[in-house]
Amino acid sequence: MSKSPKLAAATASNIFQFTLSGLLLFSLTLIGSAAFITHLVGEKPRRSLESSFAVNPNDKSQTVHAGPWGDLVVRNIQLERPAEYLNDEVKAPEPETWTFAGQTTESLKTLLLQGGLTADQAANAMAQARLAGTKRIVLMPSAAFLTGLDAPVRSKLYRSLAGHGVNLYVDYPYIFPGNSLESIYASPRLPSDDVALLKTLVYANGSARQLSDYQLLLCQIPTYERRVALAQVLSRQSAVLAALSIKPETDIDKIAAYWGSVPYVRFTDIRPLLESLKALPEGGTLSLFYLLPKFARDRLYTFPLPPQSGEPTMDCHWTTFNFSNETPNNRFNDATYAVQYIRQNFYQIAAPSQYGDILLLMNDQQEIKHSAVFLADDLVFTKNGNNYRQPWMIMHIPDLIATYPAEPSMHAVYLRGKQN
Repeated sequence: MSKSPKLAAATASNIFQFTLSGLLLFSLTLIGSAAFITHLVGEKPRRSLESSFAVNPNDKSQTVHAGPWGDLVVRNIQLERPAEYLNDEVKAPEPETWTFAGQTTESLKTLLLQGGLTADQAANAMAQARLAGTKRIVLMPSAAFLTGLDAPVRSKLYRSLAGHGVNLYVDYPYIFPGNSLESIYASPRLPSDDVALLKTLVYANGSARQLSDYQLLLCQIPTYERRVALAQVLSRQSAVLAALSIKPETDIDKIAAYWGSVPYVRFTDIRPLLESLKALPEGGTLSLFYLLPKFARDRLYTFPLPPQSGEPTMDCHWTTFNFSNETPNNRFNDATYAVQYIRQNFYQIAAPSQYGDILLLMNDQQEIKHSAVFLADDLVFTKNGNNYRQPWMIMHIPDLIATYPAEPSMHAVYLRGKQN
């Protein structure tokens, strides 16, 4: 059975990855002999200009972080995909399919053995293999084979296959950092049988746990309603709801100096609202939504629809470098164009301190795995991954890094636009 058009469209990405040498080249061009990369492993932005305190001592979910951006009120929230967006994948779930390009039967068997399978397991996996053109093999592993893998073997196998276009969910698994999976197991919306099956398919990857057999999981759940509930709970993403606290004593000009520097943030239009809040006896709050450019406002806290043929890959890089554009530039899907754009328009800084600075996450293979836009404090605007299961949202930088558990040397590198 060949890969569905929907899955193919989601898998056919043009994510670009910059090597360290490429970044070094453009840095040398800009700043002479200065070294480009300062390794800041997991380091949060400096807090020398800010302080943090609780809004209400009895409400632990909300805090204020004061700095040059003003008094930033933050609260952690959870986002789930709308049920309407889940219909195609849960109404008639497709069997799990693995596609191997550039492989012969013998080389595929060797690949599976190197991934941790025994000879019997490899033979079982290949029992329904079929050729699809020259050196392209399609496997439809059985439910018995997939559920029979123990967690260590599953972990080794899927980590070895990731990034090779074998399957969308092998390349882009569900990732559960910290204790997030426990809240899913405890969800009252999920029957115990579904939770038990989910537990057999989860595997460890670094400090987090992952799920790649999402299609198998859906196929094993008998009713549409239960599949919707599971898909929604699994889609849950930790995000941040942020706003500015405006008091009678708030310095509006100071806020304007910080938030008005990004193109297409029309602070003149926002000032009357700020002044009206300032005039209230106890002030009020202004959502950060009003301080974002149109591109980000249109997408914040939303999930994209499944991609259609010919549409751009709406990944992290497309999102980051279109942040201040009124009309998205789809050439950011092209690696050559994107690298040249960065070389011409950015330089490296030690830590972010201005709205619109760029965060890059780099691993020890000198690849950039992610990019995001710095907002304030330790918050970034981000779209994690190139698949439609990930929303546009605001995240804490440490939480963002935690979504890349398989990269123990992941560190943050920061850039600033030359015009700033």
